[in-house]
Amino acid sequence: MPQVRSYTMSDITVYGATGLVGQLVARYLASIDAPSVTLAGRNRPLLAALRDEFNPHWDIAIASAEDATAVERMVQRTQVVITVVGPYTLYGDNVIAACAEHGVDYVDLCGEVPFIRSSIDSHHAAAQSSGARIIPSCGFDSVPSDIGMLNLFLAAGKPFARVDMVVDKLKGGISPGTIDSSLQVSHAAHADRDIARNLHNPYSLDPDPKTGPRLEGLQRDFEVRQIDGIGWVGPFFMSMFNTRVVRRSNALLGRAWGTHLFYKEAWLAGSGLLGRARAYGLALATKLLFDGTQSRLRPLVEKVLPKPGREGAHFQVSHHGITEDGQRWRATLSAQGDPGYEVTAMMLSQAALCLLDSRTAAERTGGILTPATGLGEPYLKRLSTHGMNFNTERVD
Repeated sequence: MPQVRSYTMSDITVYGATGLVGQLVARYLASIDAPSVTLAGRNRPLLAALRDEFNPHWDIAIASAEDATAVERMVQRTQVVITVVGPYTLYGDNVIAACAEHGVDYVDLCGEVPFIRSSIDSHHAAAQSSGARIIPSCGFDSVPSDIGMLNLFLAAGKPFARVDMVVDKLKGGISPGTIDSSLQVSHAAHADRDIARNLHNPYSLDPDPKTGPRLEGLQRDFEVRQIDGIGWVGPFFMSMFNTRVVRRSNALLGRAWGTHLFYKEAWLAGSGLLGRARAYGLALATKLLFDGTQSRLRPLVEKVLPKPGREGAHFQVSHHGITEDGQRWRATLSAQGDPGYEVTAMMLSQAALCLLDSRTAAERTGGILTPATGLGEPYLKRLSTHGMNFNTERVD
């Protein structure tokens, strides 16, 4: 068995490599012969075993998320960090702080509004100064939403007045980490009124949450409704986060996607009476998910949620948009594989490689960014090349 080597400079560091998603990311990077990689975490023997399994030429690094000095040392010796250590509210700040200070690029799969809001307030300026591109939410939340919206805009070439993102198909698992993140967000909102108020603000991740455009009607996250030409829809449990990311992208782009863009997300339930019944069932299940994460119902919630790695796992989402001049467009994004696991590992890895390829670009701009604003069209092309299908059409 090879001896554990000292930690040297690497292109990509996978932090949290011993967890389920971390191992999937490492396995994916090994499968595509990625450049130099460091596997990082707290358990040296397990990290060494994974290194030997995936690529004996890789390095390992030991760093506890609570140890700011160890985290900084890890960050200083890499170019891009992929971190899957969550909940990020508890374990994420030292990593972002170190990357922002030292100009190291960063991706994660965070779905926690309070954490990203705090990161924007605390580290956006430092990241801008150092050139570090800090890009949270490069997994199932919120790549399909954000890159799907980018794809819609690129096809139409003009701003939108309204866009409804609809989850057409979804078969796959919800990880315990997703539940833990929901729990942390719920606890934070119950403990702090300002966090709760910001959580329910549609523009909570905008540069200035108080200056979002005033729209007719409410951009509600959880409702049952019927969409013309689509059918009955119910709540999508990730919408409360994804919509904020999309609106931040639009704000960072100078509202290029629409000066008064009305953006919502939902889950397709079907048509007719059966579709309506399913939509209300989705509403009940969503309430159970969010209530159950903070109560004794959690074991029941975990039992009824789909498990990872199910045969035939896949997803498809569609963005249905009406431009400011009345044109109707549809953009569809789909992939085979479990969206919360294998596909997320691909999305995270390709995001890191996209950043790595552009680190010497003259137009590189740092800050707390989004998939659409920090990775953009080159990332869309990478996803298309590596198993994600994109289709757009004008429908009127």
